[in-house]
Amino acid sequence: MKRKKQNRIVRAVIQVIFFITAPGLFSAAFSGARYILEQMGAGELVELSVFVKLMLALLAYTIVFSRFFCGYACAFGTLGDALYGAVSFLRKQVRKKKAAAGSAGVAARGLPKIPERVSSKLPCIKYILLAVILGTCFFGYYSKLSPADPWELFASFTAGSFSLKGSALAAAVLGVILVGMCCVPRFFCRFLCPMGAIFALMPVIPVFVPVKDKENCIKGCSLCRKNCPAALSLEEGSGECFQCGACLDVCPKQNVAIGLKKLRGTEIPAVLLKAALLFAICWPWI
Repeated sequence: MKRKKQNRIVRAVIQVIFFITAPGLFSAAFSGARYILEQMGAGELVELSVFVKLMLALLAYTIVFSRFFCGYACAFGTLGDALYGAVSFLRKQVRKKKAAAGSAGVAARGLPKIPERVSSKLPCIKYILLAVILGTCFFGYYSKLSPADPWELFASFTAGSFSLKGSALAAAVLGVILVGMCCVPRFFCRFLCPMGAIFALMPVIPVFVPVKDKENCIKGCSLCRKNCPAALSLEEGSGECFQCGACLDVCPKQNVAIGLKKLRGTEIPAVLLKAALLFAICWPWI
């Protein structure tokens, strides 16, 4: 329990720091990807703009540290965690009060869940979105999609330039995403984030990824998978892992580590080091 609490506090602090200091990082990085395709489609030179540099830096960082950015530094991911956590907490309090009052069956209810056979296929949506967005950028039609761009609207809000003028469709899309975030952990990250799709496609050096000693696992436990916001098994080695550390928090035998087995027990220093390096990389943009 102590380890779980420490991990969650450290992660929450890092998320808040990045949310306050650099809420537009994910949007800025994806702007770099869009810019490259737009320039290529127009047959023009691709310059190393600040957005392109940020995107390349985050891609290089992801190759080494996997999707740590998604789990700790992305403002949209942090917002999703906060909304889901708040709604889950409120529902638990309501269930406790109703259960104490003698309302039958209330305590057994929870947030609605997407069937696994469906949720396992939904991540494909973000790859389709990525292809559509980059394709329209290449052929010069992205301006027709931009009025429905929810992450640009969110970025404008965090930058203090929020305005609904000309953004009603984007606001509606963002509203739907926010509702999804309240009901499904990492809803946007899992199913809709085009920048997350790029990160997931990157090759990763298998040093700072979650590992577990399968021989030491409790038979039939699977708590790591059940509590994973991406519903992943550690054996899968998937690029869909957000590096959030939930699997570390719930393992009853502390059988999960981030990185090599010999580094087990040093997760918090490793997280702090990765966060410091990421902040340093993003500092020129910040």
